[in-house]
Amino acid sequence: MNIKQRHFIQKSQIKELQDDILNHYDEKFVAQIFPKKARIEVIQTDAGDTLYAVNNVLKLWKSKEGYIPVLTLLLNKQLDLKKIVVDKGAIRFVTNAADVMRPGITHIDPSIIKGDIVVIVDENHDRALAIGKAMFNANQMQEIKTGKVVKNLHTIQDNVWKFEKQFK
Repeated sequence: MNIKQRHFIQKSQIKELQDDILNHYDEKFVAQIFPKKARIEVIQTDAGDTLYAVNNVLKLWKSKEGYIPVLTLLLNKQLDLKKIVVDKGAIRFVTNAADVMRPGITHIDPSIIKGDIVVIVDENHDRALAIGKAMFNANQMQEIKTGKVVKNLHTIQDNVWKFEKQFK
């Protein structure tokens, strides 16, 4: 993934971006992404992705699934997202971009709603493994015994992760 185009957006466009993100997340999330004085850079890649850097730190990726925070923010505990906890048997699969299957889950945040962007963490260290999109509401996930329940969107070593390491 290489940079095709990059530019800073104007203050008026920052408000539009924040309002768009509020359609998917709460105000606390927006405040964690955008400090009061923020310079927002929009980065278009040759792969067709749009990434957002805030004060020279890559923070968001806009995919067909919506606005996805970069995994580094969750690894560094700089962002709060609803959480899915998986057992150690699921770690290898999740970090290799497999969707999250119901049998590997040990805890589901009860406030999860279908379509929410969630962080997937391991049960022993509470460490972020991936970011996914809930395919069901939390109560439905609790009732399901088998099958996919979270679509995996972003992991360590995917193209966005690799781009972020080059970006710094």
